[in-house]
Amino acid sequence: MIGVLLTILKILGMILLVILGIILFVLVIVLFVPVRYDIRVSRKTEDTSFVRLKVRVFWLLHMVNGVFSYPQEAFFRVRFLWFTIFRSDGGGKSAASEKKKEKKKVKEVQEEEAAEEEPVKEEPVKEGPQTREAGEEPPPEPVNERFSGEKAPEEEEAAAFKSRLLEFFGKIWNFLKNIQYTIARICDKIKHIVKNIQYYLKILQSDAFRNAWHVCGGEAVSLLKSILPRKLEGQLRVGTGDPAGTGQILSVYGILYPLIGNHIDILPDFEQAVLEGELFAKGRITVFRALKTAWVIYFNKDLRRLIKLLKKGGS
Repeated sequence: MIGVLLTILKILGMILLVILGIILFVLVIVLFVPVRYDIRVSRKTEDTSFVRLKVRVFWLLHMVNGVFSYPQEAFFRVRFLWFTIFRSDGGGKSAASEKKKEKKKVKEVQEEEAAEEEPVKEEPVKEGPQTREAGEEPPPEPVNERFSGEKAPEEEEAAAFKSRLLEFFGKIWNFLKNIQYTIARICDKIKHIVKNIQYYLKILQSDAFRNAWHVCGGEAVSLLKSILPRKLEGQLRVGTGDPAGTGQILSVYGILYPLIGNHIDILPDFEQAVLEGELFAKGRITVFRALKTAWVIYFNKDLRRLIKLLKKGGS
């Protein structure tokens, strides 16, 4: 009996070890097998489109791959082997279903238009009873008679002038008070802005900012370097139609030459305005590198303290 239990436990242990081994193998593949990409950009003067773009992303020996093309296919598609698992346009529906949808929409629009064009029956307006018989004259309106003791026209004009004068000086007084309040508010805002500037300058000079920038900035730069293309090739034919403008472009190319090296060739055209050529970039990134950067930035104490200080503000 004990031998049978030991045998069962041994089999269960082997099964658990196999499962753990598979899980570890999958984790290693996901974390350390790089996601590769290549980008191809081209433009020719005879093309109707301004630029042609094709981006390909693939992982695990092209078993998982994604493609985006413009202007041929303006959507992103992801496939696993031969099966499409994602399409940004909603997943390729057949032309027949699209036509059925269009017909249904047209039918609904026609029904709505027909319902709007149906004549509306107007109900006869019932006339109310006549208030007076034909030929009867309306009653005379009461005449406003002047009551005794009314002010003379000269006194009324003087009182109106006095009220207008008081109203004018009142507006001037209110205007001056508003100017005073506006100047006071502007001074308060300037003081608040100066206080905030001083507060943020102190933060930039603090140890928390220096430590956070040293750690998080270094990680971000390192991640960017790992994402940037490892292979860059291209050939461009450039011309502005003006020899001076083309010469300025060549001077900028000379400044950037230490960065791009001889990977991109510039062919100047001093006679006509033209921009055509082809660029190709290829690179990769691992999930482990991205997760490591995210982990360091998220759990950095100095960065969290810095974020709290920035949220607090200078008030």
